Amino acid sequence: MEHIAPWFLLLPLSLVTAAAILAALAGRSAFLGRLGIDRLSLILAAFPLAAFIILAAYVPALNRNEVFSWRIAWLPSLGLSLGFYLDSLAALFALIVTLIGVLVIVYGGQYFKGDESAYRFQTYLLLFMTSMLGLVLAGDVLTLFVFWEGTSILSYLLVAYKYKDEAARQGAFRALFITGGGGIALLAGLLFVGHVAGGMDFATILSSGDVLRASELYPVMLGLVAFGAFTKSAQFPAHIWLPGAMSAPTPASAYLHSATMVKAGIYLMARMNPALGFTESWFWLLTSVGLVTMLAGAYLGLKQNDLKALLAYSTISQLGILMMLIGQDIEEAFKALVIGVLAHALYKSALFLVVGIVDHETGTRDIRRLGGLWRAMPFTFAVAVIAALSMAGLPPLFGFLAKETLLAAAVHPTLPPLVASLLPWAAVVAGALMLAQSGLLIYETFLGRPKDASRRGHEAPHLMWLMPAIPALLSVGITLLPGPKDEAAFLAGAAAAAFGGKVKVSLALWHGINVPLLLSAAAISLGAVLFYFRGPVRAIQWRVLPRLGFNALYQAVLAAIFRGARLATRVQGGRLRLYLETMIVAAIVLVLVFTGGRLLPDLSLARLPAMDFFGATQMLRLFALLVAVGAALASLLLPRDFGAILALSTSGLSMALLFALEPAPDVALVQIVVDILATVILVLALTRLPRGQRAAAQRLALSELRSRRPLSLIRDLVVAGLIGLVVASLTYTALTSRPLRDSVITPYYEANAKTQAEATDVVGAIVVDFRQLDTVIEIVVFSAAGLGAYMLLRPAALRAGERGGRGRRAVVNGSPVTKGIAGAETSAFVRLPALATLPIAMLIAATHMIYGHQQPGDGFTAGVIIALAVALWYVVFGYEETRRRLPWLRGFRLIGMGVIIVFVVGAITYALTGFFFAHVNFGEMIGLPLPYGFDFSSSFLFEVAICLTVLGSAALIINTLGHPDDTDEETDAQSIVEA
Repeated sequence: MEHIAPWFLLLPLSLVTAAAILAALAGRSAFLGRLGIDRLSLILAAFPLAAFIILAAYVPALNRNEVFSWRIAWLPSLGLSLGFYLDSLAALFALIVTLIGVLVIVYGGQYFKGDESAYRFQTYLLLFMTSMLGLVLAGDVLTLFVFWEGTSILSYLLVAYKYKDEAARQGAFRALFITGGGGIALLAGLLFVGHVAGGMDFATILSSGDVLRASELYPVMLGLVAFGAFTKSAQFPAHIWLPGAMSAPTPASAYLHSATMVKAGIYLMARMNPALGFTESWFWLLTSVGLVTMLAGAYLGLKQNDLKALLAYSTISQLGILMMLIGQDIEEAFKALVIGVLAHALYKSALFLVVGIVDHETGTRDIRRLGGLWRAMPFTFAVAVIAALSMAGLPPLFGFLAKETLLAAAVHPTLPPLVASLLPWAAVVAGALMLAQSGLLIYETFLGRPKDASRRGHEAPHLMWLMPAIPALLSVGITLLPGPKDEAAFLAGAAAAAFGGKVKVSLALWHGINVPLLLSAAAISLGAVLFYFRGPVRAIQWRVLPRLGFNALYQAVLAAIFRGARLATRVQGGRLRLYLETMIVAAIVLVLVFTGGRLLPDLSLARLPAMDFFGATQMLRLFALLVAVGAALASLLLPRDFGAILALSTSGLSMALLFALEPAPDVALVQIVVDILATVILVLALTRLPRGQRAAAQRLALSELRSRRPLSLIRDLVVAGLIGLVVASLTYTALTSRPLRDSVITPYYEANAKTQAEATDVVGAIVVDFRQLDTVIEIVVFSAAGLGAYMLLRPAALRAGERGGRGRRAVVNGSPVTKGIAGAETSAFVRLPALATLPIAMLIAATHMIYGHQQPGDGFTAGVIIALAVALWYVVFGYEETRRRLPWLRGFRLIGMGVIIVFVVGAITYALTGFFFAHVNFGEMIGLPLPYGFDFSSSFLFEVAICLTVLGSAALIINTLGHPDDTDEETDAQSIVEA
């Protein structure tokens, strides 16, 4: 394996992702749909099976203490990267994830046979597998967190798969609420860890244990990371989400709640042990929480009547054991940890799948309605017995070895006296309760007297019972096969990676008569007694502490959140005046806090402008400012909405003049085109409202304004004036009192714009070269805004389309005319300039994209300019005529093309330079003859992508607004065209 390229580590993850994509496509593909979910699941299972084989091929190299890693720099200046890391510990969990995943996918194909929506379940399951595999293979804490959150979201979708079931929705929400809250704490803790360690990758963090433990932030880091892990792995009192999640389909429960999701917190704490472990705080926190969880889960499991609930609480108990073992920094504990992780994954996945078969074939999981199924389901019964005996910790099964190693750690002489006296007997009690639960499951389901004659059941299909048979038989084979040296060496490597030192692991069952064996015998004896008297014991459990479920804390937190929501709705109850008052008062308070109350400006710095060119520009600035203020005031007072829109546009253009005088030509240009586009969109929006409705709204607004009492008007004027004075004073103070210090960022951009981006326009270089990722996010957000507006306006446009189109041609006085938007008649004198406007706009837009690196203008302004010309076409030619003349104007396609170009260019530049969105001059590279000043570069393609996304978003809105209702032909838009 040492000759394999590092990126080969991504292959298992890629295979599982490909399977998820195939499952998603199956629901839309006629060919794949005809296969049926049972046959398709066999194809899907081949992908994680291949991933399992690839990971297993690494084991010999891992047994030689080799480690594999792969990283790609994301933000090198911040030390952020996307990394993957494979050692024995990661491989152990990854092998469990893929192996159990294969079994569950095949099992799910039989379980959901005939269910047309099962493709959705398999897609969710494979995406969850991708997230879980990415989590355990993550090479840095940020990559781990991304996949960590992926498991939370996808587990929500899996638990809520039966979304019409109220219990499923509530269980999914509870799981997401608790694990999501833990995820927030985990992110903060991981960021603290990375900051103190000096790096986010695990190689740095695991080698910085002394630094982390010596830091004064250690208690904070430990608390946050542990809280995140406790919520994920269902530790007390956050364990309450796991029983509620049993409303998920059984294949999901078998996968999430036995082998994968609940083990994420265990993996995290085991991974972080060399960095954060070996302290008193670590020992007592993990040991105490794990001990309580172990006993609570074992106790609550015995009283359950639902088989899945019984398995859920036994899982909680086992997770408590594993967390407790991580807290004990001794070699024996980590030997017990890796054996316990593997043993639990094998027998618990088998038992969950068996319970699914029982539920599938009988229609119930309630032991009060089951019994006597061993004759009807002999193969399922045999599998259940093997897995249950392993869960009970009986020899010669693998579960017995897990219990023996736990007891060996519990009696270790280095434990503190209190723990040394409590832990062995607590482990005995938990083991006894687990044995009683195993007996309860087998006897009441298969051997006991049938309680409901209608629940006879029959054997499941072969592929269905074979899937739990595989892990059940592995529970026998691992301990009975002679000399499993490779397996023991692999587990030893995993234990050593978690322990931070050498660990010896033996899979031999017999070690002579010793204290752990005697304690095991005591647990078996006590468990047999509990099982024999299970009726009275369970009755006592229901009488004593019948509501012991620890849901009160969850309900209290939810109640507090609802109280906060009610308080927020009082402040945000739909009254705009209250909104403004709240925001403005909060802003003023923040300003006063951060300025120490010093808002009065130093007026001694104020000067009258001199009578020269500079003074003239200052006076022009003042004029533009006054026009902006006056136009804004006019937009409030003008009685007609069209006049108010023009006044608002005038205010925006005045601000553009201010930007141009600064001088900031790029900002001024953007302000101009955006202001004009906003005006056009508002005018088009007016055509969607009937004239009578608009007039009524205007009259109502004016009447309310006139009917207001003078005191309220005076109050508003005073408040507005005071706010204006505060903002003006703050702005003036900020401009005149800011410290005089050299900027680091501005000189860097000025010095490197030409050399690194081949740009003389620094602003253009910043937008598409230095801050490309910001721009990518911005255009995606802009596209999302366009899509959102389209989805809001589309229903009305469709209704209007059913009543008639636009662009109707009519005859007036014997001459043909085109009826444009809102039925406005347009003549050739209007249409000819409109026809010329679009090609001219495209030429101007092309120059903005081609020469945007050398002068003001860019892809954003180019897209808006074309959109303005298109909007003019809608006004002049109407909807149908414009759509007929411009068939290429399809918003979705334009947005898709723009986004695709962005990421394709990013991938190409990464392949050529090793950095996403790096500047590459393709024209110079291949020797293209181009006009002077035109560089066919990645920056130019980026500008084209921006233009397409902006144009596509604007086109969606304009297309929809250009298709108004037919009920009112006489609108202000007609007066615009006639003018």
